[in-house]
Amino acid sequence: MTPPTKGSTFQCSIQVPGAPAVEGETKPYINFINTEGKLVSHTPGVNSLYDNYLRGRNIAGKNAPAFGYRPIIDGLGNVGPYRWVTWDLFHERFVNLSSGLRQLGVQAGDRIGIFMSNSIDWVLVEFATYYQRIVSVPIYEALSPDVLAHVVAQSGMSVVVCTSDNARRLLSVIDRMAGVRDVIVADAVGPDLVRLGHAHGVAVRTLRAIEDAGARLPVEPEMLPRPSDTATIIYTSGTAGMPKGVVLTHANLLASTASVVAMQQDDSFYRFTPSDCNMGFLPLAHCLGRMVMHLLVALGVKTAFPRSDPTKLVEDLHELQPTVFVGVPRIFNRIQDRVLSTLKVKGGLQLSLFQYAFSTKKSNLSRGQVSHWLWDRVVFKPLRDKFGGKLRLIVSGSAPISPETLEFLRCCFSCHVIEGYGLSETVGPTSVTLIDDIEPGNVGAPLPCAMMKLRSAPDLGYEVSDLPHARGEILVKGAHVFSEYYGQPEKTREAFTEDGWLCTGDIGKVDERGRFHIIDRRNNMFKLAQGMFVTPEKIENIYADHFIVNQAFVYGDPLRSSLVAVIVPDEALLRMFLKNKGVSAEGDWSHVCKSHAVRREVIGELAAWGKSHGLAGYEVPKNVELTPASFESVGLFTPTFKLKRREATVYFRDILTCLYAEDS
Repeated sequence: MTPPTKGSTFQCSIQVPGAPAVEGETKPYINFINTEGKLVSHTPGVNSLYDNYLRGRNIAGKNAPAFGYRPIIDGLGNVGPYRWVTWDLFHERFVNLSSGLRQLGVQAGDRIGIFMSNSIDWVLVEFATYYQRIVSVPIYEALSPDVLAHVVAQSGMSVVVCTSDNARRLLSVIDRMAGVRDVIVADAVGPDLVRLGHAHGVAVRTLRAIEDAGARLPVEPEMLPRPSDTATIIYTSGTAGMPKGVVLTHANLLASTASVVAMQQDDSFYRFTPSDCNMGFLPLAHCLGRMVMHLLVALGVKTAFPRSDPTKLVEDLHELQPTVFVGVPRIFNRIQDRVLSTLKVKGGLQLSLFQYAFSTKKSNLSRGQVSHWLWDRVVFKPLRDKFGGKLRLIVSGSAPISPETLEFLRCCFSCHVIEGYGLSETVGPTSVTLIDDIEPGNVGAPLPCAMMKLRSAPDLGYEVSDLPHARGEILVKGAHVFSEYYGQPEKTREAFTEDGWLCTGDIGKVDERGRFHIIDRRNNMFKLAQGMFVTPEKIENIYADHFIVNQAFVYGDPLRSSLVAVIVPDEALLRMFLKNKGVSAEGDWSHVCKSHAVRREVIGELAAWGKSHGLAGYEVPKNVELTPASFESVGLFTPTFKLKRREATVYFRDILTCLYAEDS
């Protein structure tokens, strides 16, 4: 596949015509298709997410498949092939469910929690809320009890739809959530769960019972949703303190979907059709996963959901054969590490042939060519077949992805790979790379609904007057930007400038083609004793690209001149690495991690890796601790795989002190 190219000098974004010059700021940039300076707000005739669904149904056909799942076929949990719910049947079901919710006393504007992993039931509840102008509030399954109680109580939800396991988690802290009166369970409800709910004054019902009640006695909405109605409240991932509730209207989500539709029409984005199939892997509680689903709904594209067990993802991909897969860098890094480590173990001709084919394809990328007539058939086809063999578009979001991983995906899967940048406050992406742009390191141009500009951050050494490219904090404006943090007017005011620009906290630069690059994060930067600023995420992302590293936490004491790090290694791959180095890797995994000889090998290997990937001497951690426990297992990862840096500093305080003492 050789994508159409607009050329290596093509302007991806342009400055707003006639915009005044402001001291310390660049002029606002807009997508190149906004030639008259007018931003996209919605697709004509689509004024709500319910209208958006009707549009997709009209494109795909009422009896075409809309959402898919793998049914459990026996008592052992085995599953069958994917089954599909049609657009018309799904519409009938969510209308019935919306009536059942109204019969429970839920009114327009009330908040309903959705506390389960991705599934047809998840989306069913979501569209039922839209139809009746109810507000959905997703709840990440990975939340701690304290954060769970905060989200439920702060949002003021009265009803929560969840699985039976999550119902028990909810009821264990229900005394801190006085407003919850109904828990609706999507799977089986045993008498013990009903009794537990009753003991806390909460009615426990089944989702099917609510849907059936609505089918028997329809309740029509007083009015259909309007653009200004609140559609959902999505709580931020909470990397610093308790998460905030991002209030998003129907208009916010429609602006993002309409932007991609507009880019399709200009051939600067992948052109979706009803023949496409999406694997709904990213959590729907996450803005990117949600925005992608609504975009594909608008275009009549079907979506199927994997099982909640991440170890079954590749099996589900093989069965589904999707054409579209949206993921996060952590998933793509793991795929890359597993493939390369497997090849290293096999060695011989197979490894040599892969390396030669990969090198050939990598050199062709500079000419805009992502396919090869021979190597795609001989070398890369078995890998593509593991993932279904039909992938045409891979999208990476949520965090920066390394150039090496982008090259790996393009060479191995011979498909379009794009990257986006955004926040929960911007409904996920606010910029995206063009479909034909294969130069890594940039996050593209603003979506056609967005304006982006830079503001100098002199305290961090970034100025819009910097050469060769302007640098500064990224500010955003547009119809996709959120309206408020729920119940937190002071936090809302802090998020915006006086003239209404959202302050992202991300440091970027804009290149000669009008493409934005994320280079730092304002809130997480720190200064070492010698006065050098350090961005820990950059170092952590580079280390995470090494096959022996699963997760990394980099720390710098402002009174010290060096960094230290805590690494969660990949057990199988580290043992293989140590064996090749002649270092003992036998015995209990926790003992391997504590071994001084093992740590010395890892420190040396990662130091060389970091320097070969552009890290300065002061950016390379001088001492490293290996820990067998993953960050998520000890509550240090957000549901979107972002490190809770403040909590990690407290959790590893004694270890960090020891690392510095050893390095003295």
